[in-house]
Parts: sequence; C-alpha cells; structure tokens
Amino acid sequence: MYVLRAKSSRVEKAFDKLTSLLSKEVKSKIIITLSTSPKTTTSQSSILGRIEKKGKFWQYYVTSGDRIIYDVIDKPTKIVLILFAGSHDDAAIFLRNN
Repeated sequence: MYVLRAKSSRVEKAFDKLTSLLSKEVKSKIIITLSTSPKTTTSQSSILGRIEKKGKFWQYYVTSGDRIIYDVIDKPTKIVLILFAGSHDDAAIFLRNN
C-alpha cells in the first residue's frame, strides 16, 4: 500500500480543491487507485481514470479537463508524491517545465 503525500501545502490545497468538486465514488476511486496501483497504465477508450507515464512522472486523468501528476517512490517506503493537481493546460505547462 502506498501512502499519498503532497509535495507542498500549495499542491495539497490544489488536490483538495480538485477532489472536493468530485462525487464520493470518483474521489474514492482516485484514492484507491493511487494507493494500491499507481503505476498501472490503462488504455481504456474512456479518458477518465486513465494513468499514463509522462516523462519521469505519472499522470492520472481525473476528468476531461483535470489531471494529477505524481511520482512514485518505492524505497525505503512506498509513497505517491503528488506534484501537481489542476487543469489540463496547467498540467502541460508543469510537465514542460519539469
């Protein structure tokens, strides 16, 4: 089981803001997916809930317009470090700059 952590309080607030707009079921799915299998890539026809490797980071497609970008640390403890949560356009900028 992976522990979810935010890189900073700013990222934590952005993640909380993004997930506060979602239903309980969708929020639960995000938490379960990221804490159990954050490296499982999906190639479903639906974009929602899809995980892709983007360079050195992973990207979770929350909605058609929102993304969560994170890094997975396996040693010494299992951690999913959330680096970004926000819109698709802002995610593209984040990936370009990092």
